[in-house]
Amino acid sequence: MRIADFGLRIVFEAGGLLKFRNPQFAIRNSSRGVIKMKHRQERLITLSICASLVFASALGCKMLGKRNLNRPSSSSDDNPYGGSDKAGDGLSQKTNLYIKECVNRYSNSVMDSYQRYASWLKDIERGPTGKEGIVYGLYDINSDGQDCIDAIKKAKGINPELPEAEASADKYASALKEAIKQIKAIYPYYNHEDYKDDGFQRGKEAHPALLAAFRNFEQANKSFNAQVDKLEDQVAQKNLEEFKDDPSRKYDYAVVDTGIKAKKIMKFVSRTEYLQISVEQLQPMIEDFEKSVNELKSAAGKRPLGSLYVSSCDDFLKAAKELMRRVRDKKPFTGIERSWVGTSSGWMVEGSPDKLLHQYNEMVSRRGMSG
Repeated sequence: MRIADFGLRIVFEAGGLLKFRNPQFAIRNSSRGVIKMKHRQERLITLSICASLVFASALGCKMLGKRNLNRPSSSSDDNPYGGSDKAGDGLSQKTNLYIKECVNRYSNSVMDSYQRYASWLKDIERGPTGKEGIVYGLYDINSDGQDCIDAIKKAKGINPELPEAEASADKYASALKEAIKQIKAIYPYYNHEDYKDDGFQRGKEAHPALLAAFRNFEQANKSFNAQVDKLEDQVAQKNLEEFKDDPSRKYDYAVVDTGIKAKKIMKFVSRTEYLQISVEQLQPMIEDFEKSVNELKSAAGKRPLGSLYVSSCDDFLKAAKELMRRVRDKKPFTGIERSWVGTSSGWMVEGSPDKLLHQYNEMVSRRGMSG
């Protein structure tokens, strides 16, 4: 039985997304002092990541940074971990709709477009002036957001009622609709480089509404992600309790358990400035996770695809240990490493939050493939 096709969520880092988003990591180099950099979100593959902030269903499968599980949902997807459809089924269905149809599909895309737009403007408040040396424009959004809006309406009709989460979802839907409207209205202008013909007149006129839409979405997205994160944790705990005393579900239990503990590590690292990471706090989490990984290996047996998830857990464990040792030993980042951290190359830097995030997302994506 497949364990998770629940909208695994990936954690987004850049710009305002939740789960492991965009914390600023200050890295100290003995010769250069403290360098602050924004931890930019890496783009993941289309998987489900939860490819959720998201963190696996167990953890709420959200992947950090990416969320793409563009797989059509079906009745078998409603229960993330293959558990029984009892009291927690409605909660699972509602959470799954939020993650798969909204968070994974739109959160990163809209925030990436915002980041792209802001990257070439000297003053985001003022907007384009016509004197910019490089004009990147912004990224388009491949859909109109109606699938997310419909999913939020559908979720509202599923018990249990969750007033706070549902209110946050409604604000997200409204902000998403306006953000996509503004993006699509100006995207062709920048894509066709029409600013070369009108001296940026249309770009200047569009800026106030575009910026307002981006900022409104950023706030709505932050709130919605926080609510979804709570729901993910509730779903994970329900699955954990369900599998705990069933000898035939040892593997399922171990998958959920490793997901929860990996998310705990990722949350701690992503929400703590790099120079403030405490080895005394981090190391026990790593040791606890390692015990769960060993139990997972024992329970996996000869499952055809189980080794994929097991190996990804090992990789995450290794990345966590590398980060812990780098902090413990006060090993400075080299010049080239500092230039990579916070970029798409950051995952190659040993002991960096970027690498930990990369391995976390790999873990979440493979979790959906484990059999």
